[in-house]
Parts: sequence; structure tokens; C-alpha cells
Amino acid sequence: MALDIKSYFANIPKKQRFMLLGVLGAGVVAAYVYLLMMPLWSDKGRLEGDLRKLQSDLDQKRIIAANRPKLEAEIKVLEKQLEAVLVKLPEEKEIPKLLTQVNTLGQQSGLEFLLFRPAPPVRKGFYGEVPIDIRVEGQYHSLGTFLDRVSKLERIVNVSDIKISPLQVQQQQRTGRSVVADLKATTFTFLEKGGPTSAPAK
Repeated sequence: MALDIKSYFANIPKKQRFMLLGVLGAGVVAAYVYLLMMPLWSDKGRLEGDLRKLQSDLDQKRIIAANRPKLEAEIKVLEKQLEAVLVKLPEEKEIPKLLTQVNTLGQQSGLEFLLFRPAPPVRKGFYGEVPIDIRVEGQYHSLGTFLDRVSKLERIVNVSDIKISPLQVQQQQRTGRSVVADLKATTFTFLEKGGPTSAPAK
């Protein structure tokens, strides 16, 4: 059989023999590329993608590590700011004292309270809102003095929905007061996690 193949190749013209060897060589190269090189190239591309991702993750971690002292300092500043804010948010048991203080400021400013009605706290996350409906009579400048004093309280008290109406002339002459004002004062209370509250926030 080997002799037959040898004699077969011996009978093929030289030019065709070179062409046949070239075709066989090209086939071997193609098989090598397809079976060995292409899977390696595919693995190379996948590994390069993984390497880029790992490099990106490493760079991010290096940035975080480099910024860690700065971030820790910022956290400490934020914690101090939070403590300062919480001072302005009284606990629920301190609300009566704050309401008495607001009432006293009004009287000291020369106002007469016709209505002072606080509502139960309304939960707003970690704090509660305590709305207070107020109606007062007095001089216009007395109302201004009261609002100015309330704005300077250490505790947060927001005043809104102010409606001012002049009193009738007869009432002004009788009481010495010129205006009646309806307003809503809202203070805030710090609610411990899971602490009591009257109604959910709407």
C-alpha cells in the first residue's frame, strides 16, 4: 500500500505535486487555527475583559481607600450636625414645656390668647410634627414681636397660615386691641425608633 502511494505520487507531475502539498499544508494550518488558536483567542478576549473589570474594581477600591480618612472626617462632622439638629427636636415628654414657653412669649408680647390647641404628633419618619392652632388678639406690633421671639427659640417652631383681621372699632375702643390673628404653629418632636405616635404621616 505504501508502495502504491509512493508510486502514485511519483507519477503526479511536479507542479501538481507542489499544489497538492500546498493544499494539504493550508488544510493543516486552517485546522490548527480553527481547533487550537481560535479557542485560545476567545479565552484571551474573555480574560482581558475580566482583567479590565478587576482593574476597574481595584482602582475604585484604591480611590475609596485613599479617601477613607476624608470620608471618616466628613462622617464625624455629619454626626455633630445631627446632634445639633436633635437638640432642636425635643422629645415628646418635653413638648408641654415648649408649648408653655410659646404661650408665655405671646403674653409677654402683649397678646391675649383666645385659642391655643395643640394636636397629637403626626409621624414623619424619625420625627413627629406637632401642629398648634392659635388665635390671638392684640396690637399689630405685639403680634410682630411675638413672631420674632418665636423664631429665635432654640427649638424649631414654624409659623404658617397667618390670617390677620382688624377688630371692629367698638372692640378696639373697649379692649385696646386692634387685630385678631389666626395662625398655625408647628413644632417637631424626635421619635425614638418604634416610639409612640398618634397618626401616620399622610
